[in-house]
Amino acid sequence: MEDLILEAKHICKYFGSLTANDDVSLRVRRGTVHSVIGENGAGKSTLMNIISGIYKPDRGEIYVKGNPVVFRNPNDATKCGIGMVHQEFMLFPELTVLENLMMGFETKKYGGFLDKKKAAKDITEIAEKYGFSIPLEKRVAELPVSLLQQVEIVKVLYKGAEIIILDEPTSVLTPQGIEGLFRAIRYLTRQGKTVILITHKLKEVMEISDDITVLKNGVVTGNLRPEETDEHGLANLMVGRQVLFNTKKPKKQIGEAILTVEHLTAPGSDGTKKVKDVSFCVRKGEILGIAGVAGSGQGELIEAVFGLRTPSGGAITYKGEDITASTPRQKREKRIGYVPQDRISTGCNVNGSLIENCIMGYHVAHKFKIPWLVDREEAAAFTGDVVANYQVKVQDIHNKIGTLSGGNIQKTIVGREFAQNNDLLIIEDPTRGIDVGAIEFIWQKIIDAAAQGVSVLLVSHELGEVMELSDRILVMYNGGIAADLENTPELDEKTIGLYMLGGKA
Repeated sequence: MEDLILEAKHICKYFGSLTANDDVSLRVRRGTVHSVIGENGAGKSTLMNIISGIYKPDRGEIYVKGNPVVFRNPNDATKCGIGMVHQEFMLFPELTVLENLMMGFETKKYGGFLDKKKAAKDITEIAEKYGFSIPLEKRVAELPVSLLQQVEIVKVLYKGAEIIILDEPTSVLTPQGIEGLFRAIRYLTRQGKTVILITHKLKEVMEISDDITVLKNGVVTGNLRPEETDEHGLANLMVGRQVLFNTKKPKKQIGEAILTVEHLTAPGSDGTKKVKDVSFCVRKGEILGIAGVAGSGQGELIEAVFGLRTPSGGAITYKGEDITASTPRQKREKRIGYVPQDRISTGCNVNGSLIENCIMGYHVAHKFKIPWLVDREEAAAFTGDVVANYQVKVQDIHNKIGTLSGGNIQKTIVGREFAQNNDLLIIEDPTRGIDVGAIEFIWQKIIDAAAQGVSVLLVSHELGEVMELSDRILVMYNGGIAADLENTPELDEKTIGLYMLGGKA
């Protein structure tokens, strides 16, 4: 008999006229990695939010260790040993790691005083037991993404989780970070923990999973094990068609330099130098990719180029004009578009409607018929085009963008920037948290834009994405450019990986 730790039976969840989960059943074996995969809007996150007590199902039952449970809130799920690490980390940047881990689970002494010493001892024991190493006294704002992930996992372990739900955990990790996470996951399951993995990365699913459940349009289309299928079979179940990742790169003429960065230096949020004497150019119609381990200075470099961070030295020239001190608004007016890595805090206003988010930047660069007044019809038409052309799943364009899945928010932001006839696109992690069908679609959009003469500066933590799209690749290490490589067929991931780690090929 199977040792089931979690079972969801006939789960249904409706949001108005939208059916998010339609008679979904899930059987999770103790001590395994169970992957739940599907396109954006397939119902993965809704199902996990039900299992973790955030949503209540409209129909269906949940069983933990064979016992029926009803969760009124996430605390009820926590008491049953279920912990969820969300795609957007739930941490307070200005607090220390220890303070974040204690939040809502405070250890006290003398009646009401926080016992940080005892909490630190308990957390250190848990971290050591499961192979994590986290600096408890450092502020969260100072940590790279790979460490933040560990903090989130230790947080649910500290709260006693037996079942750990990881929502798109590798979306901003480098190959090295992914390997480290997978080592940690395997160690957790060897210690008897159970991991439910929500992801869209089929290669990773095949590598790490014991069991796989596929969702499409809120319905289960497959329950299988890796040895019973391959990546193409999974993609077919997810999308309903074959996904080949055959991006067509037309021959093109790469023109003169449109953006030139010379000896640029820029500080990080903590005041230390994060970008160190960086020089490069992006030419007309060129896709220039930037690769590097998380925290190598890519984010600060992009923010300095777009005007979100003030450089401490060097110059940025665009079409022959010095734009070093220009604001993001001024750069938008010059037809420079920007897709940020953090879609929630930088890329959109979650409390604004889809229309309001789609015309961000558009109202600056293009203006409406009356420049100081938003033309509602024009704004709605532009939003409708973005939704249609980028296959954004939304019930109504007047809905808050925060009600969409992460992948659909990402598609909205990418569509907004690509639809504005920009001459230069600065893009960070364009397919973060996006399903396989949409990755293929957005990759082709980037290639097509470059073929039409748009210059693209692409930063991605997906090395395969950088290699698939770029004409030339810069590798950043410790704030500087470690290599400037033509993307020829002979170039391989191992060579780039050596530069990413500070070595030489």
